Formats: sequence, structure tokens, C-alpha cells
Amino acid sequence: MEAVWSWWPVPDSDQRVLAAWLPRLPSRAEQIQLSEALSLKLFGLHGLQLTGADIGRTIYGKPQLRGSSLHHSLANTGQLTIGIGAVVPVGIDVEAQHRLFRVNPDLLRRRMFITKQDANLWEQNRTLLQVWTAKEAVLKASGFGLAGGMPNVTLSAADNSCGLHGEQYRLTEWSRHGFHVALAERLRT
Repeated sequence: MEAVWSWWPVPDSDQRVLAAWLPRLPSRAEQIQLSEALSLKLFGLHGLQLTGADIGRTIYGKPQLRGSSLHHSLANTGQLTIGIGAVVPVGIDVEAQHRLFRVNPDLLRRRMFITKQDANLWEQNRTLLQVWTAKEAVLKASGFGLAGGMPNVTLSAADNSCGLHGEQYRLTEWSRHGFHVALAERLRT
């Protein structure tokens, strides 16, 4: 299946996200193949000529390059797959802005937040879908994925930093081509 590749700039940054758009909804096998191709392209930008066998997974399922300090993260929704590479732990998530959650919003809030105050802080300037992508990006950057506990991702009231299990992350969010993208980068301590 032939993908259309493009670069999406990250706002207020010199970073870019690599995006692959497929002409039709892929099968799970095609999605895996595309994700692997995207990973190899990202590492190729850093001068690494790899094969799929060089990319492993952590016990939480996060893709990683064995024996390297380079990090990358992938996300997909429907026909779109995006990814980013970085020298710090990074996580990315993307959702179609028109996506409908097929679960009661109150139930989803109870599963995403520890307190109503936490929900109110997050939702002051974000939709529930935007909160989901932001928290998912932080969980991916942490390496824990959903096992890290979506309610455990906290938002600073002062800026776009997030916390999870004692680590701090910078959160960048933007919209492009009808998609909401969230990028989380672990801050160096």
C-alpha cells in the first residue's frame, strides 16, 4: 500500500513530525508495516540504516531502538500514521477532531481523572478529545503507556507542563488537516 509522506512542523519549535497518509483504511498488518517503515525513516534521518529487527519493544509495548539513546514515538488514527524522533523521551498522539467517543463522557472522565477539580483544570481550555491525546502523549513519553494510569497524568496550572510519576513533560498541542496532535517531551532534570 502506497503512502503519501509529508512533514508537519511542530509549533514554536524547529522539530517536525513525519506523517504518512494511506488512500484507504489499512488492515492491522498494513498498519504495522507502515509504522515500521515510518520508524526506519525517522532513524534514517539520524544516519542510522536499520531493519525492522533492530527495533524492539519495552515491556509496556513502546517501540525502542536497542542500544541507542535515540527515542521515537508513533501514533495512528484511521488512515493517518505520524511519528517523531528525539534525543529525549518523547510521546505523540493524534486523533481526528470529529472523532466521537462511544462511551459515556462522565464515565470517561471518571477513568481519566482522579478528582473533579483535576477534570475541571484540564477541561478549562480543552475538549475531552484534546485531553485524551495530551494524556496519551505523556503516557507514551514516559514509556509506561496506558499502564502508567491516565488519571496519574497531571497538568500544571501555570504552563503547558505535565507530570507523571515524578517526571515532568513539556506538552505541545496543535491541529492540522482535521486532526488534533499532542506531543510530550520529558524535561531533563
